[in-house]
Amino acid sequence: MIVVCPACQARFQYDDSRFGAIRAKRFKCPKCAHVFEVANPALTLAPRDETLSRPLTDPMPEDAPTPPVPPPAARTTAKRDREAMLVAAGLQVPGMPPGLRFSLAFLSGPQASTVQVLESPQIIIGREEGDVITRDPETSRCHARLEIHRDGTVWISDQQSTNGTLVDGERITESVRLASQQEFTCGNSTFMLLVRNTEAFPLH
Repeated sequence: MIVVCPACQARFQYDDSRFGAIRAKRFKCPKCAHVFEVANPALTLAPRDETLSRPLTDPMPEDAPTPPVPPPAARTTAKRDREAMLVAAGLQVPGMPPGLRFSLAFLSGPQASTVQVLESPQIIIGREEGDVITRDPETSRCHARLEIHRDGTVWISDQQSTNGTLVDGERITESVRLASQQEFTCGNSTFMLLVRNTEAFPLH
């Protein structure tokens, strides 16, 4: 019989009578050293012995080229693409730090016990105008400004208000950085800044 190597297609003669009663034999190609199995042509209809169906070696030749592994995407590119996707889906405001959610909790004043989500990197706090409305007669019309930077830091500055802006009980005269859960006061309204990491603690 003619035995053909399935790896390199080399052909060689083999006396099929040497199979005897064995259902299959393993051959090693003299050309490429590939190990493969050939069924006994006299017993081709008989079920194969599972113990003979396992190859002796890895069927892949050792010199077979390894498929190239695509390099990981640059972290900055992936982050930029993720931000663009969130913005397009309406889940991320342009200019706001990704993965962070900013809110103001009203601790005292006419709006006490309420919370307002900050949806812009520039926030004006005022009596009846701006992004955060206090409805507090002791608060100026344009009282204070919050700035949320891309690095996740939050800064507050007084806008020449009548009664001033206090951080930790001290009236500020320049821009001051606020930490999460830090309190500040505009007129008779006291606020607490809340910063939440939405990647570590997803919103439900």
